[in-house]
Amino acid sequence: MLKLEDLCFGYEKAVVINHLKWALEPGKVHGLVGMNGAGKTTLFNILSGMLVPQSGSVHFCDQPLNPDKCAMMETTPFFYPMISGKEYLEIFRLKNPDFNIVAWNSVFHLPLRELVDNYSTGMQKRLALMGLIASGRALLILDEPFNGLDFEAVRIVQQIIPALAAKGKTILLSSHIPESLTSVCHTISTIKEGKIDFTLQKNEFGRLSELLDSENKIPDDILQNLN
Repeated sequence: MLKLEDLCFGYEKAVVINHLKWALEPGKVHGLVGMNGAGKTTLFNILSGMLVPQSGSVHFCDQPLNPDKCAMMETTPFFYPMISGKEYLEIFRLKNPDFNIVAWNSVFHLPLRELVDNYSTGMQKRLALMGLIASGRALLILDEPFNGLDFEAVRIVQQIIPALAAKGKTILLSSHIPESLTSVCHTISTIKEGKIDFTLQKNEFGRLSELLDSENKIPDDILQNLN
């Protein structure tokens, strides 16, 4: 289990993560939604080891979370300049030699001998996802994974994510579009003002739009005065 207790983080006077508590079952896909600035990316950066919380704790499998157990795909993936797709994936094969680049690329259809600098945004996202799979880590974090993907790639991701969870991976996804998470997640939580606001199980996802709309409802008098 991934367990966050009383987690706090802020930038100067701005509190971003505010005594956050969250417990996530292993072998499940957990979605996180929230407005811009709600703390999604900051939380993910703490879990991946890129940021250190100012207080609180993060435990994974009853041990303090070791960043070596976690792999994260950022909203805009980073790649070293002048590196080919194949060279990028070979980095992961150093620790996971069983990862079959050729077999996986038959799914993702990338020109691996070309420089990543020349890839489109969607192609870079596909390559980053291949790297995430190749990492072999037990905790996988995907920050806005559907951004920049075409329809075909979205369908691929929607098949791969549940398959990884079925192998025992604990997976966290974020999205600005809640509906993009309902097909792959076992739970969906909202983050608001640096705290987990509510969590829905899969059989409750039908309430998601209703709950979000109730918090962001436009007053009727404004809608009625649209020109």
